[in-house]
Order: sequence, then structure tokens, then C-alpha cells
Amino acid sequence: MKFSLTALFALTACSSSLSSVTATQDEAKKKVCDTPKLHEHHPVLCHMLDRLADDAHGLAEEMTEWASQHGLLVGQDWDFDHIIRDQQQQLTSSVSSLLSSVSSLPVVFAHGMGDSCYNSGMQHIASFTSDLLGKVYTTCIPTGKNHQDDTSSGYFLNMDASVDIFAAKIREDPKLANGFHAIGFSQGNNVIRGYIGRYNDPPVHTFLSINGVNGGVGAVPYCVPNKNEVEATAAEEEEEASSKTTLTMGMCDLLMEQASKRAYTDFAQEHSFQANYWRDPRPVEWESYQKYSQLAHWNNEGTTKNETYNENYAKTQRFVWVLATEDGMVWPKEGEQWGAADPQAPFTRVLPMNETEWYEKDLFGLRTAQEQDKNRFESFEGDHLQFSMDDFTRWVQTYIGEDSLQDTQIQ
Repeated sequence: MKFSLTALFALTACSSSLSSVTATQDEAKKKVCDTPKLHEHHPVLCHMLDRLADDAHGLAEEMTEWASQHGLLVGQDWDFDHIIRDQQQQLTSSVSSLLSSVSSLPVVFAHGMGDSCYNSGMQHIASFTSDLLGKVYTTCIPTGKNHQDDTSSGYFLNMDASVDIFAAKIREDPKLANGFHAIGFSQGNNVIRGYIGRYNDPPVHTFLSINGVNGGVGAVPYCVPNKNEVEATAAEEEEEASSKTTLTMGMCDLLMEQASKRAYTDFAQEHSFQANYWRDPRPVEWESYQKYSQLAHWNNEGTTKNETYNENYAKTQRFVWVLATEDGMVWPKEGEQWGAADPQAPFTRVLPMNETEWYEKDLFGLRTAQEQDKNRFESFEGDHLQFSMDDFTRWVQTYIGEDSLQDTQIQ
């Protein structure tokens, strides 16, 4: 059986304490799929979880390479030295520009799928943001103790468990005690959004969501079924499984497997981050989505409602939702700004934010935020995370570099 990273995307139980989160990470090193039934129901996910136990370092390297090939590693091709020199010249050219680029609050980053806080791109963009905002404290919060764990946790540690780790590390950092701004990339925004809904203490002041999987994903990205693989015999698959796996099968097949009625199971929801935000737009899958999905619970779309989500959401003063106009990773891309597939015509019409149920019923606080003028909407021309440094600089200066004025502007 071969391995390819896009199969994991359309897929990861909730931990109620830091100790249970730690246990979740430790258990990943054991054979999680310990019964034939699990291998039968989740063949690719179990194959990859077995690899995580046997060769975590090799698996993390393959995940990083796949993410690099698909442009998911933020800042990996940017010349930060040149960018910083240019930016410093622009900032020092006028006092007003310099003053507008000062933040009184620190900035926290959360990375996307396949990326890591330990990658140079994330470290450089955090450092660049610090320089941009007058040397303010910036930090990227990983959900693993090293590059290997942080990368694999982006696939095999579920959203709730990831948020618990994120919240614990926020509270351990005294520099964040009075609140902070948060910038997320891709599914890193799910971690920040989950923190806002479930904790938000200390509070997020401004949330800059860049290509966030906020409305979930209802179609598998970058994956076209391979006829040769579909028609492969069981004997051929068994022979491949015994050889060194590559990205040819693993990720795309993993994503397809989870999208194919396997995301809405207790096992997939526990062991796959991507399964947690799989939001099948078809009415026939609605009850399964409500019952199993962690995203459904966060959205208050599930069978029970949690008013704490609305209360915590209200503590954040500004939300900035950035959409990629040609996004090939997130469908519908309008979900990056809280649009959603129309359940009456799921693959032909996308509802704008103000026509969605979560907005109309104010399920978690989105409508209240809009009525209080807290939402801002930005976009750039291009694919997922393919924004320019000029775009990023403008967003940071506009929405974070003026934090001393934000409360007055929002009210």
C-alpha cells in the first residue's frame, strides 16, 4: 500500500485535560489500530497510524515534503532579509507609518496542515511580524514537542485535543497573560477558533484568519482517482504494503477514504484532525455530521447547544477573514469567510455568510459579531496560502498595528 498526503484531508475523543492530551500523543506511538475490524473500516488511516508508530520521523518528512510540493509551507520561498530591509526603509520614511505599526499586545501564530512551528518559514514570519510591529513579542504555538510531533499532530491529533494543548501553552506563557492577537494559516485557524470558542482566557483581541477552514471542507482537494489504483488486485496491494510507502497513494487515498463515510465515526473523529472539519453538504449526511463532527459541535449545529461558545466568541474584538479567490484546497472557498454550500443544492450553489443557518440563528456568535461591526473581509488573487508579503504586511498593519485604536473604531 502506497502513501500520499492528500488522502488525509477529507477525514481525527476529545480530551478534557492536558494529561489526557499528553496521553493521546503518547498513544499515537503504539499500535492504535489493534483489531482487524479497524483495519477493515479504516485501511489507509490505520496504515498511516501504524507508520506513525513504526517510523514517525520518516512519516513526518514525507508529510513536510508533500506540503512543500503543494505550497502549504508558509514563507518557505520568501527572501525575508530582503523583505525586512525594504520594510524598514518604508517604515522609517515617515513617522506616521512607524507609529501605525506598533502593537501593545503580543501576536500568536498557528500553522496549517503539513507545516510546523519549527519550520523556518513560520519562524521567519513571526520574526518579521515582530519587526513590523515595533519588536512586539511573537510566538508560534506548536501542538507537538518537536518538528516531528508538531507535523504529525496536524494530521493525527484531533481538533479538540489540539486546542487543549494550545490553550495550556497559552496559559503557561506569562507574556500572553493580558491577551494577544492571533494569526492563523489554513487549518491553524481551526485551532485558534476552537480556543476562542472553548477558552478565550486570556482573550484573543484580533483574529486574523488567512484561508481558514472555518466553514469546513465538503470536497476532497487535489485528488483525482487513479484508475490503475482502483483496479489493483488484492495481491498487488499486499505486495505494495510490504514495501517502502511513498506519497503516491497515502494522502489522497486517506482523504478519499475518510470522505467516503468514514469521517463520521468515533475512531476517525478521535484520530484525524481533518475528519473533524469534514462537512458533507448533502442532507442525507446531516444527522451523521451532527452526531459525530467536532466542527458541528463548535458551530452549535450538533444535537446539543453550548451557550459558552457565544459568550467566549464575544470576547474577541475583531475578526479578519481572508479568502483566496482561486483556492483549490478548501471547498467551498467561501467558507473561509463563513459561506456554506446550500443544502438544497449542495454542489451548485454556495450561500453567502448572511444566508447560512449559523449566521441567521447566531449559533455561535457570528451574527452578533457582524451587528457589532467586528468582522472584516479581505481577499487576494491566487491559490491556498499563496498570498504575497505585501498582502500580509497590509493586513497586519491595518488590523493589528493599530490595536490601541481598535476598540474605539469597533464601537
